[in-house]
Amino acid sequence: MSFSSKDVVKLRQITGAGMMDCKKALEESGGSIEDAVDLLRKKGIEVAAKRETKGATEGRVVACIAEDKSAGALVEINSETDFAARSDDFRVFADGIARQVLGTADVTSVEELLSRPWLLNEAITVEEALNEITGKIGERIIVRRFVRYGLDSAGQVVCYIHGGDQIGVLMEVACGSLGAAMSDEFAEFAHNIAMQVAAMQPKWVREAEVPQTALDREKTVLFEQARAEGKPDSIIEKMVTGRLKKFYSQVCLLNQPYVRDDSITIEQLQSELVGKIGEPVTVNRFARYQVGEELE
Repeated sequence: MSFSSKDVVKLRQITGAGMMDCKKALEESGGSIEDAVDLLRKKGIEVAAKRETKGATEGRVVACIAEDKSAGALVEINSETDFAARSDDFRVFADGIARQVLGTADVTSVEELLSRPWLLNEAITVEEALNEITGKIGERIIVRRFVRYGLDSAGQVVCYIHGGDQIGVLMEVACGSLGAAMSDEFAEFAHNIAMQVAAMQPKWVREAEVPQTALDREKTVLFEQARAEGKPDSIIEKMVTGRLKKFYSQVCLLNQPYVRDDSITIEQLQSELVGKIGEPVTVNRFARYQVGEELE
């Protein structure tokens, strides 16, 4: 697989490694950026981050939450320029799409969404409304992706929008009763955890959700790191087990240090809430969108 100078720059943005190290890693990996990241880590080169940087695509992330907080929607709408994304016409259209997703629980794809009658004018489809706004603004507008959550038990679906609508989080948190779900303590916890996801970018809620493929990949990297340090095989296994704790603290929400008080984890913060309201609390799932991520 070949690679270009842009790939070298992209790898450097992702890892923070030197240009020559990035070039060599891409040569050894056959042009695969993902494998190049692993190669750099195996060689003991410090990797600043493994997440993609924001792409060139502009737009907004918008959300809509049901009045009783039993459901919510998160949507990313893209445009060619930030100027267009900040226009009133774009904002009205984006908010309308979020309301449309919230109200259509049976829609699971963008293509299906575009075929539905438009919430703000049922005489036309969502796709026709999209074409209208595209012509009015004079730029290509894309409904890129969306997610909708709906609770079938007590709890709240909450959202958090950050950075000029560039980052959005939708989260589903369950508890034992409607009374507890409506408490100030529960609402504060849900809001703060949504902020945590926006800031710290976990990939999963808990350790059990980490796919075996991702875990095996991380173990391979950690084993190679330990061998590169000259550690004997007799202690490598223990070292890897210890270092996996750091991995979990980075990618699993409940294992992460709380951004407002890093002396406790999110799981401990959750336990504190359980003690206050006297009922079980469970973070079911979350989605985090950042405008243009994983796009060129």
